[in-house]
Amino acid sequence: MDQYFLGNTGLKVSALCFGALPMGPLQAGLSAEEGGRLILEALEKGVNFIDTAEIYATYPHIKWALERYGGPVVLATKSAAVSYQEMKEAIEKSLDALGRDQIEIFHLHASRDSEPLVNRAGALEALLEYRSKGLIKAVGLATHSANVVRKGGADPRLDIIFPLINRLGMGILDGGVPEMIAAIKEAKDNGKGLYAMKALAGGHLIKDVANSINFVKNEAGIPVIAVGMLRREELEMNLAIFEGRPAPSIPIADNYRKRAKVTFLCKACGRCLKVCHSEAIRIVNEKAVIDNTKCILCGYCSRECPEFAIRI
Repeated sequence: MDQYFLGNTGLKVSALCFGALPMGPLQAGLSAEEGGRLILEALEKGVNFIDTAEIYATYPHIKWALERYGGPVVLATKSAAVSYQEMKEAIEKSLDALGRDQIEIFHLHASRDSEPLVNRAGALEALLEYRSKGLIKAVGLATHSANVVRKGGADPRLDIIFPLINRLGMGILDGGVPEMIAAIKEAKDNGKGLYAMKALAGGHLIKDVANSINFVKNEAGIPVIAVGMLRREELEMNLAIFEGRPAPSIPIADNYRKRAKVTFLCKACGRCLKVCHSEAIRIVNEKAVIDNTKCILCGYCSRECPEFAIRI
């Protein structure tokens, strides 16, 4: 599989990045061993890049695989921390939970604020401090917002930008596909390392994987893409696509794509609306209702719900 350097970081990663979100409790809820076995298989087959986050709760899955794999692995994680102390605790937690002396990439997570580098200055300060100590290799920003990609891409303190991009434009804030692609180009021209998320639009493009991946590679200009995986069949298909081989056919029923559902426990508090980047939730008759034609399965609503009323 082809590998690429991420900007000026010196980090060389596989084109296919293993996205660890789906296997955690926000979605499938696989055990550490179940998820770890799939991650280990991916590592053994040439994937050297794993993307996760504090809220995904998949550190145990990744650690299980790392303990059984002897090769080098580039890890990227994220935290939605705002203050210096919150981010410091998140960094220390990741180092301890993953059994690592260094986290290669650490992002400001879910940056939708128009001024994330100002309003989360304390968190950024902690990331920069830990980078100076060598405990973080590169500091990044993960976002669904074209505006934030543009601002982050122009900031010399950041090394990596992790934007949402797919050919449907689903989940993109502050514009659509043209605006996001323009912002990505600016970040790339400024020397930032880039890898992409949500190329399959949270499963909406599951029946057209190869064309969707190629769109992000060719039209958006990002050859490194994080793809969430739960099954060996998905791994084999993605390996083939990223290696330029004929992809094995896997049966995909019309109802294969996961969906978010709201249970009777909902009390219509509205907290899920505030964290939904896709504007896919509204309150109807004192209950949250999810529009699955807009939902990209980021899982933020499920994590935010105090009643545990949202299931994926």
